[in-house]
Amino acid sequence: MNETTAAQKEQIAALCQRHRVRRLTWLDKPIREGSEAAFLIEFDPADMPPLSGLAAMEDEISRVLDCKTDLHPYLRELYLGYGPGESGIAYDRADYRDVPMPKDKIAEFCRRKKIRWLAKLPYPNRASVTNYADVGFLAEFEPDAKLSWGIFTMGHELGEILGCLADVDTMGRIEPAKLAKILESVEVQYERTH
Repeated sequence: MNETTAAQKEQIAALCQRHRVRRLTWLDKPIREGSEAAFLIEFDPADMPPLSGLAAMEDEISRVLDCKTDLHPYLRELYLGYGPGESGIAYDRADYRDVPMPKDKIAEFCRRKKIRWLAKLPYPNRASVTNYADVGFLAEFEPDAKLSWGIFTMGHELGEILGCLADVDTMGRIEPAKLAKILESVEVQYERTH
């Protein structure tokens, strides 16, 4: 399904804003029999509606898309369903899209961590290490970098610089076909020049 008209996108965005949705992501395929579309829906903990509210939202989105639609709540670190679909984000609250990127602090972080190249992903990688970030990054490390368990703390450190939850993943963890597609839409934040 994953294709929507401009009018449908506007209706979905209005619905998400009205219900305080943080992020709505297409899933690769529906889970429930008879459904034609499915989304991973994420709220801040204080905004999570009761199940009856989720059912009502599911009905609203089904009417907008004119097909039976599944909504699957994303609870940080507890989601076990299908991964996000190739079409990616259907709605993302604007305040998580425009995180300022202080280039000087990011460059210092990259030099300290022996990161050769760092790029901001168009949306957080849900299959990555921390799986709950507001901003996701893809990194390529210097050959002599010793990652070990340090990869688990890098997102936290970068998040402190940015003032939000961040995640750092490596290119080696992503299938080559998916990586090529991802690299088309990243925003390079640091690249070693010498």
